[in-house]
Amino acid sequence: MNTEHYDVVIVGGGPAGLSAAIYAARAELRTVVLDKDPHAGALGMAHVIANYPGVRSDISGIELLDSMKSQAESFGAKFFREKVTGLDLSKREKNVFTASGKVFRAKSLILATGSMGKSRKIKGEQELLGVGVSYCATCDAAFYKGQVVAVAGRTGEAVEEAKVLSRFAGKVYLLCPTSSFSAPSEMVEGLDFQPNIEVRYNQSIVAINGDKAVESLTIRGENAPLEVDGVFLYLSGSSPIIDYAGGQLDCVEESCLKIGADLSTSVPGVFAAGDILCKDIKQAIIVASEGCRAALYADKFLRGRSTAKMDYNS
Repeated sequence: MNTEHYDVVIVGGGPAGLSAAIYAARAELRTVVLDKDPHAGALGMAHVIANYPGVRSDISGIELLDSMKSQAESFGAKFFREKVTGLDLSKREKNVFTASGKVFRAKSLILATGSMGKSRKIKGEQELLGVGVSYCATCDAAFYKGQVVAVAGRTGEAVEEAKVLSRFAGKVYLLCPTSSFSAPSEMVEGLDFQPNIEVRYNQSIVAINGDKAVESLTIRGENAPLEVDGVFLYLSGSSPIIDYAGGQLDCVEESCLKIGADLSTSVPGVFAAGDILCKDIKQAIIVASEGCRAALYADKFLRGRSTAKMDYNS
């Protein structure tokens, strides 16, 4: 098992996670950011960012993220393209498990995985969760060897997960709800080399059908149901993405993490920031400020300070 040790592991590479990386690295904490796909988050899919202070009005979301990443790297933060599949929070030093098999270990974690997940419930989704409905192809692909599955979504994550499934399933339908993907063109073009993947544009799932397991999908505008053995959903929404925590963190209503004033969760040393937290207003500038606070409070925790340090000068 390949294990890497850090002071702080940040899960998520959106504005909250990147802001946290900047401040954690400036605090001279050994910092790593694990991000499955910068294009999968709300900011990464935005074509134009017109209201982020101090940046030009025609900058795209991915350009803003790239700039923040470069700034964090200049202070020493490390980045890995990794999908986090689980956590072990039982000891002082926490383990973060990834789909590639790597394990990242640190005494402090900052969770900033956002809310681009599973809140737009499709009819039948909740009832068939775990018996054909999944949100992680990397985790569950092996269960569908030789079977027919569908992947729903327009992000780079959906494209990559369809490719993972194609190694196991006999047939993969990639259902894009719009006329194009938000993923980079080279990623989409790679689908042409997967003969068992069929891409269908403007296909939205209305219902997931089945008695004790998934049997078919009702597609908007289509008369006949699409027969599948499983469906993997990568659709936008506003429900916090915390499934990888495995129920180890206390939540309040609507699966919202229970946090303190210092953005700490119910497990000492684990903090949260960004759209993973339930809130009324969701803006990049707000979640970036939360990332800053989470990093400073993580530094306070690690160094045993009575108060958080106000700032770090470069």
